Amino acid sequence: MIQLDKVTKFYGERLIFSDVSFKIADGEKVGIVGRNGAGKSTLIRVMLGAEEFEGGTINGLRKEDIGYAEQIPQFEKPTLLAEMLSADVEEFQARKILFGLGFTEPELAKNPNEFSGGETAKIALAKSLLDEPRVLILDEPTNHLDIYAIDFLEDFLKNYRYTVIAVTHDRHFLQNCVDKIIDMENCRATVYSANYEKFVQLKRERREFELKAYEKQQEEIARLEDFVRRNKVRASTAKRARSRQIKLDKMERLEKPPSEETVKLRLSDASESANRVLILDKINFKGIIKNFSAEIRKGEKVGLIGRNGIGKSTLLKIIVGDLRADSGSVKIGNRVKVGYLSQGHEELSENSTAIEELINNFGLNIEQARSELARLDLFAQVVEKPIADMSGGEKTRVALAKLILTGANFLILDEPTNHLDLPAREAIESALRSFDGTLLIVTHDRYLLDAVTSRVIEFEDRPAPVRAKSEKVSKPPAKSKPAPKVSRPPEKTEQQLEKLEAQIKMAEMELKMLEREINSASEPARLAELAAAHEAKLAEIDALYELLAE
Repeated sequence: MIQLDKVTKFYGERLIFSDVSFKIADGEKVGIVGRNGAGKSTLIRVMLGAEEFEGGTINGLRKEDIGYAEQIPQFEKPTLLAEMLSADVEEFQARKILFGLGFTEPELAKNPNEFSGGETAKIALAKSLLDEPRVLILDEPTNHLDIYAIDFLEDFLKNYRYTVIAVTHDRHFLQNCVDKIIDMENCRATVYSANYEKFVQLKRERREFELKAYEKQQEEIARLEDFVRRNKVRASTAKRARSRQIKLDKMERLEKPPSEETVKLRLSDASESANRVLILDKINFKGIIKNFSAEIRKGEKVGLIGRNGIGKSTLLKIIVGDLRADSGSVKIGNRVKVGYLSQGHEELSENSTAIEELINNFGLNIEQARSELARLDLFAQVVEKPIADMSGGEKTRVALAKLILTGANFLILDEPTNHLDLPAREAIESALRSFDGTLLIVTHDRYLLDAVTSRVIEFEDRPAPVRAKSEKVSKPPAKSKPAPKVSRPPEKTEQQLEKLEAQIKMAEMELKMLEREINSASEPARLAELAAAHEAKLAEIDALYELLAE
């Protein structure tokens, strides 16, 4: 049991949070949410013992029981696989987690210090998962992961036997992986025993209840004060007036609940365009994109998914003309006006301020520019500092402000919810759902995909399948192979049943590893080999389940 009681934290004179109290039972899965700057990561550092705090107590957290993915990890072994191995970690476990998080077989032999920043964060996450600590603390664990690796992480954490505490803005993760949410807001922490959608409902109901209670108390205060004012000087009623004043003095005043600040985001009505908005025909680019074809029609909202490094962002740059394909054609329909939001915010001038970006590109005056930026929670000094000095979330907000002002009827968005908190993500989702133009969106935000898109294109090394969101991803054609023989004991004891269940669990893990390898393989011979192994593993699992059912 982890227990925080009235924990308070200041930075100098600035209060970060006050009287934070909650309990986390062993084995609970907990999400910590709140706006950017609400103190979530600070709370984690306090719980880790990395920062001091000014008041309250923390019990039940021993340093040796905590697992945490370091922001700047140190690697000592010569290869990625060797870095994962220890006396307590078998090679199979390491491979399972590394493949699950998107690493490929060749990368296992690579020096861990030679990976990019995002890949380094994934390595740190893999190490923390392999350690199996009693308390696993994760800060934005789905950042840097593609949609397949996120699915793997969710499955892993749902079956994790110990406590998990995750700071995250990933709504799909919060919906499926946690049973308690701690909401950091206005320097306080409120606990909800709920997943994401239930949390949203309970928070709204709680705010409404608190507002009604406050308004009712204000009415009572006004009535008592009026009575005291009218009767305190009259001898016949002075005693009753004093009684009312005593009641007022002893009354515990309720604070007015803060107004629910929401990001107000609305896209312009889309102008008319041709029915065929985008036609891609056999696009090839430097061995990354191979013979890719697709068509998007007016009014469609299409998601583009695929593993990291497969070429999704590159394809978007080819569509908008920032890159030129080696072969193939890109056709934009008549009267189609493209608006592009890049993942790296290349459309922003690093030396300009947010205000200058809007004034220089759209001819607004200062007041108009401030008003547009305020709609996206950008105020005061933030809009006057250079883009280069802004956080990732602030840059995304400026880029969105510019996108809104373009009046485009075909939006191409590359990870639009990266670095954004929950209110901003919800605002973008609402705006995109109500947008009456055409949309192509690359995102790992599965909640956004489910809420906005009607069709998903899965981008692969081979020609990309187009599928409805409910359809399963097709695997390469597999060669049939007879199921391996499984011994059939005449009667199964409890020990034999447990052994069968362990065999099934191991076989299903091996199946997932094969699927990850299939996703990363490109050589036809290797694909055929993996497909045959995949078919055989499915048959083995079926046979084991039949044995279990006998």
